Amino acid sequence: MQPEKKKESALGSNSSTEPPRVRVGRLGKPNGLDGYIGLYADTPDLVHFEPGSKVFVDDTPHVVGSLRQGKKGAQVLFEGISTRAEAESIRGAQVYVSERRQLDEGEYWPGDLIGLEVRPGGGEVVDVAHGPAQDRLVVQREGARFEIPFVAALVPVVDVAAGYVEIVEIDGLS
Repeated sequence: MQPEKKKESALGSNSSTEPPRVRVGRLGKPNGLDGYIGLYADTPDLVHFEPGSKVFVDDTPHVVGSLRQGKKGAQVLFEGISTRAEAESIRGAQVYVSERRQLDEGEYWPGDLIGLEVRPGGGEVVDVAHGPAQDRLVVQREGARFEIPFVAALVPVVDVAAGYVEIVEIDGLS
């Protein structure tokens, strides 16, 4: 996650014998008769849904056959699913991948930001709210919560290793 971009969130595997998996989205309702199904991706860059990519729909491996944009967002077609009834059978399922993508400089996983100390003024990052324009850090300070747009102008320093973020204090924002 970096200012002005959304990034994916992580969930662990449900088995100690499997490598950890990362949740990258969930499936919505079928679209049309040919097996396409709505996709609610956890990240806007859709890198995990390029044709030929392997994903897990719940615990079952699938290969992405095609990805298209519909009126209400992305739609995915998996190899071996070619009818509306087959797409309906995986409706609502979670989609996982075996490993996270590599982060670019200045990007962070949401889970790595939660728990960071907020400087100056104190407080702690308790959540990351995703939005269409930019993400926001949800800060808890003295019993109150507020959101800071996660943009470089307002969050100039993120030091995960040292355990803190620096924010620019603006009247009315905190």
